Amino acid sequence: MKAVIAALPVLLAMFPSDVPAEDFSFDASEYEKKTFEFSGYAEAKQEALDLQPERAAYTLNYPDEPPRDWLYRSTGTLDLAGTLNLTNTIVNLHGQAFYAQDAFASSHDYDKIMDGGIRWSPASDFSMDMGKRVQRWGKGYAWNPVGFIERPKDPSDPQTVREGFNMLSLDWTKTGEGVIRTMTFTPVIVPTYDELNPDFGSEEYLNPAAKLYLLAWDTDIDLMWLGEGARPQSIGFDFSRNITTNLEVHGEWAHQYGVTQNYLQPSGGMMSQNRNTDSYLLGIRYLTEREVTWIAEYYHNGRGYTASELDTYYRLLDTATAPDATPAQSAKARQLQQSGYGKANTGENYLYLRASISEPFNWLYTTPAVTLISHLDDNSFQITPEISYTGLPDTEIRARAMIFTREQRTEFGEKLSRFRFEIYARYYF
Repeated sequence: MKAVIAALPVLLAMFPSDVPAEDFSFDASEYEKKTFEFSGYAEAKQEALDLQPERAAYTLNYPDEPPRDWLYRSTGTLDLAGTLNLTNTIVNLHGQAFYAQDAFASSHDYDKIMDGGIRWSPASDFSMDMGKRVQRWGKGYAWNPVGFIERPKDPSDPQTVREGFNMLSLDWTKTGEGVIRTMTFTPVIVPTYDELNPDFGSEEYLNPAAKLYLLAWDTDIDLMWLGEGARPQSIGFDFSRNITTNLEVHGEWAHQYGVTQNYLQPSGGMMSQNRNTDSYLLGIRYLTEREVTWIAEYYHNGRGYTASELDTYYRLLDTATAPDATPAQSAKARQLQQSGYGKANTGENYLYLRASISEPFNWLYTTPAVTLISHLDDNSFQITPEISYTGLPDTEIRARAMIFTREQRTEFGEKLSRFRFEIYARYYF
C-alpha cells in the first residue's frame, strides 16, 4: 500500500488547478434513426515493450527465443458495423479484422464477428433478441463481478470492444409512478453445444440466466442469476446512485456456488477445492469544479489467490524456468499458468484510480488522463499516463505508457515487460 500512496502525487500533479468549463450544445436531428446505418474505424497501432528476459514470464511466452531487451509490435485493425432499422425489427452486424506482427510472431483474424443478430420489438414494452451479444451486466468501470454471461473487461483499457456470446434474450418493461418507477425483466439463454459458445463452456447446457432491473428510490438496481451449467450457479446484485449532481456511487456483489479451484501446495503438489465464493466492488465517480473526472474502485476477487499462494506459484516458476529445469517442471509451470494463476488480476484485493480532464490549459481537443491499478496484497501496481487528441476530422490519436513496479514475485513485477508504450491513430467513418 505504501507504493500506491507514493504514486498518488503523480496523479495529482498532472492536472491544473483552474480549467474553464466547455460550452455544450445539443442537436436532436443527429440522433434520428436512419433505415440503414453504417459505421466503423480503421486503426494503426505501434507498440514498444521494454522486456524482462530474466523473468519467468519471458521464458514461458518465448521458450525458444534468445533474450532481448525490446520488442516492437505493429497492429492494423478494421472495425465495421451495420444496422438495418425496420418498423419493429433491428438487424445488426459488427465485425472486426486485424493483423499484428512483431519480431517473434505474426497473427491475424480477418472475419471475427464481435456481435450481431436480430432484435424484434412488437410493442414498446417488449422485445426479443437473438444473436451474438454483450449483455454488459454490472455498474463497475474496471471490473464487473456480476458479469456472469460476458467476457471479462481489461482493467487497463475497460472501453475496449469485447466479443459477445450467442444467446437468446427477452426484455419486458413496466413503468409506474410509485417507489419503483421502472422495472425491466430480462431472461437469457446462452446455449453451449458442438461449436456454439465454446469459450463459455465445453459441455452441453442451456445455461439460463436472468436480470431484473429496478429504478427505485432514485437508485438503479439490478438483480442477477445464472443457473448451474457450463459455469457455476451464481447470484448477484448491483446499484448506482447519484448522491449529488457531481458524485455517483456504485457497487456490485456476486456469490458463486460450488466453484472448483486448483491450488499449488508449498511441496509442489496440487490440491483441488470446491467452495462458494463472494466477490464485490465499491466505487465512486466524481466531477470536480475544475472539470476533473475521478473514478475510484475497490475490488475483492473471491476467486483470487492470497499473496502467499501467489508467492508459492512465483517460486515454482523460477525453478521451472531455470537453465537446469526438467521438461516436466516446465510443462507443470505452463499448466499452472493456463489454469488460473496466469490470468490478469488473479489476486484478492485491488484498487483502481483514474483521473482525466478535458482540454486543460486551453489545449483544444486534448484529454490527458492517468490510471493506477494496484494489487493491494503485494503492493505492486501499474501506472498509465495517457493523452488523446481529436482535433483532426473524424480522427483520434492516443498515446499511453504502462509503467510496472519491478519487485520480484509480485503480480505487476512479474509481467513480461517493465515498461510498455503504445500509440495509435484511429479514423472513424
